[in-house]
Amino acid sequence: MKFSSNVSRLRKSFIFVGAGIVVGSLGAWGGVQMSGDDRPEFAVEYAHASTIGDFSTDERLVGFADFVFHGTVVVRKGTTEIDGIPETQWAVKVNEVYEGTLQAGSTTVVNQTGGYDEDTNSLMLMEGDLPLEVGESYVFSTRKMSDRAWYTMVPAYGAQPVGSTTQPFPTAEDMDGDGTSTVGDHWKQMVRDQVEPDIGAGAEPDPTDEPSEQPSDVPTGEPEPTDPAD
Repeated sequence: MKFSSNVSRLRKSFIFVGAGIVVGSLGAWGGVQMSGDDRPEFAVEYAHASTIGDFSTDERLVGFADFVFHGTVVVRKGTTEIDGIPETQWAVKVNEVYEGTLQAGSTTVVNQTGGYDEDTNSLMLMEGDLPLEVGESYVFSTRKMSDRAWYTMVPAYGAQPVGSTTQPFPTAEDMDGDGTSTVGDHWKQMVRDQVEPDIGAGAEPDPTDEPSEQPSDVPTGEPEPTDPAD
């Protein structure tokens, strides 16, 4: 899978009102209209990235990501758009850091490719990724562009549900030397053993469209990226 803002829309499908699992995941968002107003019937569009890399193993996933951390979703901040593709922004509290310079205890902004469009009453999902859930915790594998104030999830693999990093993970090495093998040990091991994935000859293109708002400009009064030292 190629991680970029260019999305192939040659293959896409739609699910209408019967898509209960998707509709259920949107319940906390508000604004989703199944019927009863002038907007089209609610639909889900599935978009697919061009397939030139394999991130199906955690070693390759971590090898591609710049920042890997365990975090809890605090709130949905809104939706922005890059190169015509919606991205949903989430405020995430960082619990444990495996790779990168984020600090545990801080709150940052994570972008998930795909999002809900109120005007068309439709939800675009990249590679079938359902929206994150507020209050749930994940191991995030993300990339960051130098000119952006957020971290973008690797589609399909970049948010793996993990309630607690102290859960047993028998196949992991005991990276902490405390006599137990845990989920946290697994991700530390993946960082140590990471493999640079082959993403083909094509270079990742630079985005050409800037979003209309930076996360810090969204007038929601919701958490912004913070430094625990402040």
